[in-house]
Amino acid sequence: MSNTTTQRLKDHLNGNQPTRERLCAAVMSIDKRFANVRPRHPEGGHDGGADIDAVFLPGRIAVGAVGFVNNANDSKEQKKKISEKFEDDANAALGQVEKPAVFVFFTNINLTQGEHGTLKKKAKKLGFEEVDIYDRERMRLALDNVDGLAARFQFLDIPMSAAEQATFFAKWGDDVQSLVATGFQRVERTLNRMLFLQESEDALSELTVVYELHRAYTQTELGHFRALCLLTLREPKHNIFMLLFGTTNGSDRFETGRDGQIPQRDGVSGPQWTRLLRPLQTGSEEVSSEQGSSVSTADGKIWAQNGRSHGALDYPMSMLRARYGHAGSLIRMGPHLRLRDLDGAMMIHYLNASLATKLKKIHVYADAYKLAEFGEGRFSIDDQTFTPNIPIEFPPEELQDPWVKIRGGRFSSAQHLDFYDE
Repeated sequence: MSNTTTQRLKDHLNGNQPTRERLCAAVMSIDKRFANVRPRHPEGGHDGGADIDAVFLPGRIAVGAVGFVNNANDSKEQKKKISEKFEDDANAALGQVEKPAVFVFFTNINLTQGEHGTLKKKAKKLGFEEVDIYDRERMRLALDNVDGLAARFQFLDIPMSAAEQATFFAKWGDDVQSLVATGFQRVERTLNRMLFLQESEDALSELTVVYELHRAYTQTELGHFRALCLLTLREPKHNIFMLLFGTTNGSDRFETGRDGQIPQRDGVSGPQWTRLLRPLQTGSEEVSSEQGSSVSTADGKIWAQNGRSHGALDYPMSMLRARYGHAGSLIRMGPHLRLRDLDGAMMIHYLNASLATKLKKIHVYADAYKLAEFGEGRFSIDDQTFTPNIPIEFPPEELQDPWVKIRGGRFSSAQHLDFYDE
C-alpha cells in the first residue's frame, strides 16, 4: 500500500485544505508525544499561522502548520514554496498571545535530511524550543502503520488489505466492539430515561420495597418478623405527607378486633397507612372508597388506613415484600400520588432486631421501574432503644424482639430516592 499512500498524499487532496488539515491533525494524534490535538479553523478563517493546536507532553503549548501543494513532485520550485510557507507560518505562530514552545510542520513534499535540518534551525532561531517536520514519507509511514489505517481510509479513501484488516482488528477489535456497544447502550439508556420521565407524570399504582435476606430461611429460623417502611415525601401532595407500609407474619393479624394480638394463622399480612396533614372531611375529594377512617397516634400524627393485604408464605424465604398500592378498581377515586412525587423522598425502615441481622439489600420498585437498590455500605442498623409512633399494635411477646431502625449509609440518617442520580 506504500505506493498508493504516497500517490494519494501527492494529489488526492488537491485544493481541499479543510481535509488536509484534518488529516494532519489525525497524524499528529497518532504521535504519543502530543495530546488534546484539534484543528483550529479547517473551514477557513484567521488562524494566526497555525492550523492545529495541541499539547506537547507533559504540558508545553504546541501548534501545527500545514503546507501542501497540488500534484506534489518535489521540484525545486515546490520546495522553495514550502520553505517560504514554513518560515511564514513559524513567524506568524510566534505572534500569538500565548507563544507556543513547539512548532510542527506538515507537508506532502519529500525533504532531504539537510533540508529538514535547515528548516528546523531557522525555526529554533525564532524562539521555538522544539521543531518537528512531517514530510510526505514520514506521513506515509504513520498512515500505513496500524494506528494510522483508520485515518488513511477516512481522508485518503484507501481501503485496508486483508492483512491490514487482520492487524487492525487484532489491535483495535475489542475497543471498536466496546465503542459500538457503548454507543448503543448510551442511546438505549437515554430513550429509557425519556420514557421514565414521561411516565413519571402518571398516577402511582404500586410501590414495593423488597427486603433481600442473606439466604433462604426456614419458618423456624425466621420466626416472627415485621418490616415497615416509613416514606416521607419531599413536599406534601394532596394532604399526603408520609406513607407507612410493610409486611409481617400472620395472615389474620389485622382482622377486625385482633389489634395487638398474636396471630393464629400462618401466612403474611401487609398494613398500609397514609400520614395526613389534616383530618379527612366527609364528602371531600380527599376521601375515596379505598380510604378508611383516620386515627391519631400519641404524637398527634394523623393516619388514614387505606388498604391491607394478606396471603400465604412459601418457606424457605430469601426475601420479604412490603407493598403500598392505590385502589385496584377500574375507576380511581380521589387524589392519587404520581410516580414523580416520590423523587427526593426519604425512607426509614423499622424491623425487628433479629430480622435486621439477616438483611442483605433493600430494593425499591414503583410500577414497572426499579428506583433504587441499597446494598452493603448504603444502609446501617440503628439499634438504639425506641418505640415508633405508628398506628399499628404488636403484642408484648413479639416486642421482646425489639424494634431497630434501618437508616442510610454512613453519615446519612435516611435513604433517599433520587430520579436524577446517575
